[in-house]
Amino acid sequence: RRIHHREYFFLAKGRDMGFNAVLGFFSKLSSGTGEQLLSRQTFRLGQVLHLPDALSFYYAHAGFYLTQFFVSMSMPLLMFSWLLVLLSDCEGNMDVFQHCAAGKDPAAEAMARMLSACFSWLMLFFLVASTAPLFAELWLEFNFKSAMTKFLQSVLTLSPLMFVFQAKTIGYYIVNEFRYGGASYVATGRGLPTERRPLITKNANGAYEGLYLDYATIAHYDGMLLLVGLVL
Repeated sequence: RRIHHREYFFLAKGRDMGFNAVLGFFSKLSSGTGEQLLSRQTFRLGQVLHLPDALSFYYAHAGFYLTQFFVSMSMPLLMFSWLLVLLSDCEGNMDVFQHCAAGKDPAAEAMARMLSACFSWLMLFFLVASTAPLFAELWLEFNFKSAMTKFLQSVLTLSPLMFVFQAKTIGYYIVNEFRYGGASYVATGRGLPTERRPLITKNANGAYEGLYLDYATIAHYDGMLLLVGLVL
């Protein structure tokens, strides 16, 4: 008779977390940051810190979360500004009411020039600059080949889409904290992703839940508005 003995190693850090675990953790951090921004201590720090220290404090603390909110709101603002300019363009049957000048460039052409200037090589520079700290750290710790391999792997596995959801989640929860307050500790945990959460399912109480409904109000509805604006 043989008795098989197996040993297991349990690592508490660097675990492979699931989609909900990561975004749930960021939602907790965002709510806490919003509560701290409303506190008297942050107000006093803003009064007594010198400019270099204040900028460092903003960059390392609240600036990250506020920047995620600004990034998530910039695309809807750009889309609706684009629609407003296009709808206010001069048409042949509305010249009397709009007081259109002769020889005026169409609104679509003006917006195309503006967008081509903003989203040409500058967009590539922004994407590369946002990953530059990670690339430099991997280069220093390992070598240039490992850093380039990790960068290409992140791009090919569509990790920017994960950061889109992350930005929307952070922006949603930090703004909700400004509006309603009530931040508290959330025991999110960081367990291993051992099961797949369905897109839409019905629980034991008869209510619908799932991965789609978890982020419908945070990201999906805004994405649908962008899609409708793009079609228009």
